[in-house]
Amino acid sequence: MFTIDLIKTKLLMDNLRKILFLIPIAFLSFSCEEEVDDMVDDNDDDDDNSVNIVEMTIDNSGASAYFVSEINGNEEVTTTNEDNSTWELTVGTRYVLTVTGASSHPFALRDSENNILLSMNSVDGSFEEDSDVDFQASGTSFNFTLTQALAGELDNYVCTVHLGMTGSITVN
Repeated sequence: MFTIDLIKTKLLMDNLRKILFLIPIAFLSFSCEEEVDDMVDDNDDDDDNSVNIVEMTIDNSGASAYFVSEINGNEEVTTTNEDNSTWELTVGTRYVLTVTGASSHPFALRDSENNILLSMNSVDGSFEEDSDVDFQASGTSFNFTLTQALAGELDNYVCTVHLGMTGSITVN
């Protein structure tokens, strides 16, 4: 009887060893599967053609300054509510600006020699027909995508009626 108990104990121990051996393998198998799924999901993002969009509301302090009162999106373009603040824009981002008081304060982007690149009023900017920039202006709306070419020229923003309403632009 003692021998039978010893045999049962040995069989039980062998089975227990097999189970203990298989637990880490099963765990690793499931862990690897999740990592592969995560890698596949991450790779899917590379095929995503979505554009980063940043929306900004541009207000004015009379005829002396523009200021950004609101920014929606994942970029901190500038300090809000600061007159004629410096903006930091990112290549590839689509900027959707709402310019309050646009009829009295038409907004424009210029190069370092103050040539108009994009403009809300009747002045034609040199990048307005660039399909990659996809410039659109209507009423209080001023929308564009910052391309590498536009970024290479961009230096400042301005009110085309009140030239003191201007601020610098830097590009990432």
